[in-house]
Amino acid sequence: MVTRKVENPPNGLADPRRYLSLATRHYENFPVGSWLLPRQARRHLHRIYAFARTADDLADELQDGIALAAYRADFLAHVDGTRADIPMFVDLAKTIREQELEVELFTDLLAAFAQDIVVKRYELGGLLDYCKKSADPVGRLVLRVCGYRDPRLDALSDRICTALQLLNHLQDLGADLRERDRIYFPGQDLARHGVTEAQLRAEVGTPQVRALVLDWARRLAGDFRAGWALAAAVEGRLRAELRAILRGAAAVLKRIEAVGGDVLAGRVHLNRRERLQSVVAALLTQKPPRWPGVA
Repeated sequence: MVTRKVENPPNGLADPRRYLSLATRHYENFPVGSWLLPRQARRHLHRIYAFARTADDLADELQDGIALAAYRADFLAHVDGTRADIPMFVDLAKTIREQELEVELFTDLLAAFAQDIVVKRYELGGLLDYCKKSADPVGRLVLRVCGYRDPRLDALSDRICTALQLLNHLQDLGADLRERDRIYFPGQDLARHGVTEAQLRAEVGTPQVRALVLDWARRLAGDFRAGWALAAAVEGRLRAELRAILRGAAAVLKRIEAVGGDVLAGRVHLNRRERLQSVVAALLTQKPPRWPGVA
């Protein structure tokens, strides 16, 4: 494949002051590097998030594999020191050196974004491998930046991040198909519940679609409940950040439960007030939230 140099990074990222703007401009239930974390950690995480968000835009918005390959080449050239002319990559390379971050975590993310351009349907093994590359590196990078390098904590983080990724896909079940021709959930599960692609394109969920959604919601609730142990294992402001993220996940699951699994017609994304409630609850109590569908 022929690659081209990314002379002007998308989204104004030649200007490092745009990092925070980019990190917050996309709707996310589960933001990375919120104000709950110390300023130094936020600075590194905003650089990381800007890197990932820009690459994701190349894959999702532009679906430009050539530009994404060039982006990867430019990033690696800055990491190995052969180039130092794109401010975003200069700053990110500094973060990688200062925090001793594994470059593989970044290239895994880029591999997942490239996969999004060409892979439109999944079976279970492929879906979990995709999440391992597209979601799990983010959690590990957060842990590293906050000073944690422990395989046990990595495993808990991976479980949370994979579940967060799948929860986002569950919320966007219809939009992913209509707008991007993607169905992330396994073909075996669709067949088991009798779900067709036509049903996923509809404006209202059929009983089959609702059963599929509720089945996955229960599974993800179990993953989040198991992952709550990570919040107890870390200290300081990262603990509050994790509690807020997991409470946000619980709130989304409750909304899915409230609409009977009809993510096609019901409102299942959190609004600003609901996200703030999750943060406040994380600061006020150490108790885990109720996980819908989990005894």
